[in-house]
Parts: sequence; structure tokens; C-alpha cells
Amino acid sequence: MARTYLVRKGDTLARIARRELGDAGAWHVLADYNGLPSPDQIAIGQLISLPSRRDLQPSRLPQVHHNAPAPPHGFRAICDTFGDIGQFVGDDGRLSPRWETEHITRAALPIPVPLAWDTGKSVTAIACHRLIAPLVEEVFGQIAARGLQRALKTFGGGYVYRPKRGALKPSTHAWGIAIDLNPATNAMGTPGDMDPRLVAVFEAAGFVWGGRWAGRGKDPMHFQYCTGY
Repeated sequence: MARTYLVRKGDTLARIARRELGDAGAWHVLADYNGLPSPDQIAIGQLISLPSRRDLQPSRLPQVHHNAPAPPHGFRAICDTFGDIGQFVGDDGRLSPRWETEHITRAALPIPVPLAWDTGKSVTAIACHRLIAPLVEEVFGQIAARGLQRALKTFGGGYVYRPKRGALKPSTHAWGIAIDLNPATNAMGTPGDMDPRLVAVFEAAGFVWGGRWAGRGKDPMHFQYCTGY
């Protein structure tokens, strides 16, 4: 997972890339990783995420569902694959309802999963991007078929428009390509206790598990269908 850099007076992405990544030409990598449409969109006091080598490696994992797009790598590829969400955000910072109408649907679950914020209730469908809805249904179908229902303790969230925790760029949840599970025992920055059999099912489908990230960014509740972001 990424380290962070606080932008100082006189900084440019090229200077930051040269100082932190050893290559001024890698400014475009920083722009893409931080969801910046142009390299001049940085300001003094802004936190820039510095990707690790693992973050920059595209996923080579197989896909479970042949109709799902390949997991995209980086901000621009995410926008190209799942839609440029920035085009749906108004000057007031609000997301147009058209985004959900055009891009978000609900994937049915074969088994009910308790809600993390109200365990007396359960979810039977997950809001996600329409392009991966069949894949999400197949993943949870495999979980049920393998008898892993008890490993699904709670559902912590799917699609929601918000920034990534600790950053300004949109979360992968904003595209509906991320799922959080069992958050009570898998807090950010901790090893967590996610069942490795669940992890194996998601990773075999092309999802990245946040439990493999390092340091404070380690996020064992989190699964996302992209790399390099």
C-alpha cells in the first residue's frame, strides 16, 4: 500500500517523482495513482500517495466469469472501463443521479449476510457496477457452494460515492467495484482474521485483497476489482 507525501512550496509531480520514486518521468504514474486528471492539480498541504512496487503491478489473476472485463490498472484505466465518474460530479461536489442510473445495479446473493451496522438485518443483494454484477453473483455463489457461509460474518459495504480513506481521490467503492466484509474484526491497519478460503475465492476472480497491503494502509476487510489505485 502507498506511503504519503505532503506537497510543499515549489513541488511539482515531476520533482516529487524524482525525489521519491527516483524518476522524474514517473510523474504520470503519480497522477494516475492519485486520480489527478492533469499534473498541475496539486496544492501545498495536499497529501500525495506514493505507490509501492506491488501497487504498480497489474493483476494477472484469472477471471471467474468470462463476461466480466479484465481488472483495470490505474485511475485512467478504471475510468475507461467503468466510467469517468468525475464527469458526473457537479461544481457543488454532488454526484449526479445519472451515475447510478447508468452504471450501478444490484447483484443478488444466494445467501443472506448480516449488515455490519445492524446485525439484526441482512442483505440479500449488493449494489455494484453493472459490468461486474454477474461476477459478484458468481463469487458469492462459489462461497455458498463451498460451504463458507459462516466465514461471511457481516457485509460492510459495496457501492457508495465517497473519497478513499485518507485521500482526496474517489474510493473504488465509488465505481461499485469494491466490497467490504467482516469489518468488526478486520479494521484498517490490522492483520484481521479474514478466512483465507474467502480470500482465495475473491482473488481467483481477479479481486485484490487489501489484507496483502502493508503498513497503516493494510485493509483486510476490503476487496477491489482493480490494481494500481
